Amino acid sequence: MREFRKKQKKFYKIMKTLIIFSVVFILVYIGAQPYVAQASNIAAIVCSYFCQFLIVANLCFVFAYYNKYAKSDKFLETVEYEISDYGYYYSARTETGEADFMQAMQKDIAKSGFTVLSDIEIDEFDFAFSAFSKKDFFYAAQIESLSRSDILAYIDAVIHDITVQNLKRKGNAVLCFVTDKAEEEAIAISKMITPLGKKEQITIALAIVQPGDKRCYFLGNMQTRCRLLIANFVLKCGIPIPDTLKGEKRLPFQDALEQHMQDFDIKSFKNGTFYAH
Repeated sequence: MREFRKKQKKFYKIMKTLIIFSVVFILVYIGAQPYVAQASNIAAIVCSYFCQFLIVANLCFVFAYYNKYAKSDKFLETVEYEISDYGYYYSARTETGEADFMQAMQKDIAKSGFTVLSDIEIDEFDFAFSAFSKKDFFYAAQIESLSRSDILAYIDAVIHDITVQNLKRKGNAVLCFVTDKAEEEAIAISKMITPLGKKEQITIALAIVQPGDKRCYFLGNMQTRCRLLIANFVLKCGIPIPDTLKGEKRLPFQDALEQHMQDFDIKSFKNGTFYAH
């Protein structure tokens, strides 16, 4: 991934330099064209052809850049945030039991103007509550021992609820798990962002909280609406997140992700055969 990003940045600098040079040259030539033509018709023709060449060259560079790099840019940027983030954060809530933590969180969300539905079932999966306000969605589930398969199954249920049941095409959603113990494979995907739509009109972020030790696993260094919702209702703090609520700098699953991303291949990514998690 690092080598790919280096090539991307180098290509971008070349493209940016070419665009700036082209714009400046064409604007100068437009102003100087009458004088150039008066001095030499041949020079005027050469400059005219050169301007056309610059336009074509710019179009080729822009097309090549967006064809090769733009589609993967958002994906790689999110992965870079995952790798550089704190391993976990601490919740400022005082509740140590899962049920008490869930009730306190639900009460705060209701006070914030969200419409809250308690003890609901979505696609045969139980949720302690779901809440929505305009384009914001918040789903909370209580699972004693959280696994990776649990997370993936609940994500599918949330997607179905947002897109099919609520017919939404834009929005920000948080799927929060309150658990006694999260398995390592579950924690490894806690910072994963699930985008929906060609332009990622809907994003689903995860938050895994263990009230017993106050640890909360989520993507906390990327400025998104989902991060604000998690900070407000799960951590019970504002943005920026206070240093006192930041845990370890980095966990083993982030090292494993960085190692895995060394095998990033743009062709595999475009073919849909490369996944970060």
